[in-house]
Amino acid sequence: MIKKVDSYTLGIFILFGIIFTSISIPNHVLLRTHALDLGMFNHALYQFSQFQMANFSLSYDGEIINYFSDHFSPITLFFVPFYYLFGAYTLLIIQILSILWGGYGIWKYLQFKSNRPLLNRILLLHFFVIWGTYSALSFDFHTNVIASMFVPWILYYFEKGQVKWTLILLILLALCKENMALWSIFIYIGLLLKKYLKNRQSFQFRHFVKFELSVLVGLGVYFLVVVGYVMPHLNEGNVAYQLSRYGHLGNSTKEIIYHLLSKPNELFNLLFENTSGEPEFNGIKTELMFMVLVSGGFLLFYQPIYLLMLIPIFAQKMLANNYAIWGISGQYSIEFVPVLSLCVIDFVLKLKAYKWQMFTTILTVIFTAYFNYRSIESRHPLWFDNTNTAFYDAKHYQSPLPTQAILQKLKSIPDGVSVSASSALTPHLEKRRNLFLFPNINRAKYILLLDNPMNTYPCSYEEFVLKRKALLKNERYQLIYQKNALSIFKRKI
Repeated sequence: MIKKVDSYTLGIFILFGIIFTSISIPNHVLLRTHALDLGMFNHALYQFSQFQMANFSLSYDGEIINYFSDHFSPITLFFVPFYYLFGAYTLLIIQILSILWGGYGIWKYLQFKSNRPLLNRILLLHFFVIWGTYSALSFDFHTNVIASMFVPWILYYFEKGQVKWTLILLILLALCKENMALWSIFIYIGLLLKKYLKNRQSFQFRHFVKFELSVLVGLGVYFLVVVGYVMPHLNEGNVAYQLSRYGHLGNSTKEIIYHLLSKPNELFNLLFENTSGEPEFNGIKTELMFMVLVSGGFLLFYQPIYLLMLIPIFAQKMLANNYAIWGISGQYSIEFVPVLSLCVIDFVLKLKAYKWQMFTTILTVIFTAYFNYRSIESRHPLWFDNTNTAFYDAKHYQSPLPTQAILQKLKSIPDGVSVSASSALTPHLEKRRNLFLFPNINRAKYILLLDNPMNTYPCSYEEFVLKRKALLKNERYQLIYQKNALSIFKRKI
């Protein structure tokens, strides 16, 4: 077996490290990151670094709630020491490194299962060219990216029989986000089935009840308690915001499950059809299914254990009432990456002839890379703009805004004072207790507005112009700076 990373494999990691960095970091430097979610996570990370319980104040309605009531992500606490070093870039750096670390987990799994270096390198390439990674990096930071990168290591340690590390990594995965606990259950069930089917004679019912079943029950209880009790309690009795995406199916996890089981025809429609009633959203779900298939997902039919692992991922995407979650954009596809990669690896390594292993691997990598490129160039919805993703295009490194002048001016805003700002400015203004998303003002000391028609979310540009004019007439605020597409208002009283 190969014991260390050779120069060719190291070159693969360096290449994709450069690519991933070139996607993520320029977006932040050029003001193409947003209040949701990098602004929210940076704001929480700063508050934790000050030994405070984090507020989430960047909601659409301006309501200040507990950070954990919106995203139950205790994993964030582990990143606090790095914030003192890297500031507002901390989470983007951690996200890039976590993907490379996930790739290293794939490499370790390959080393354990195969002694064919060239085949292993090509299979590693497959992991790095799946579309979900590029979509996630193009849009801020998300803890489900971190969670997904635990998966290769969970399989690696499970296959090696190292129970302690398997359990630790399952717990860390569950701590990444409230819905990740549910995913960890399906991953562990898949692993147990894989083990049982491989060696049925070794199955011990008593051990299963005492340990494996206990782990599954523990993860299930954690998920239900967090989603059903902890998050609503932190949100003053309201349903957890993330669960509200499925409010059309029920007001609780129990109601949603009962609804789906009692209406299987509706479940089928939700999985494949545009249920919004808006024709411009046609094809979004179909595009996702197509990308899964051409990225190695066609092998899920031969490796149904991995399809089982993806059940909650398909469900959380397709059953939501938000079209943005259905498709291949944003962070909502990253969970497919490790599962598809591992599915392809296990299928290829089952083939007896080396020539067929190579043929299947090369063909899969070509298809995956080609359709990833095609998805970067164009996708549903029709108004998709690939500027954030197309790392190979000069426009990705350019901005119509004088970004350096704007970032320099942001440094003049005192730390600690409350601020309301345009979405693209908030990830750079995290050093305060209360940070609001304009047009929510909430008696902010400063209001910072970026005059850019492409960056007025959640307002339309027309609404933004009207609200900015209203501020000029507001007796409580004074315009103190207007230059380089940036306006700064300061509260007088």
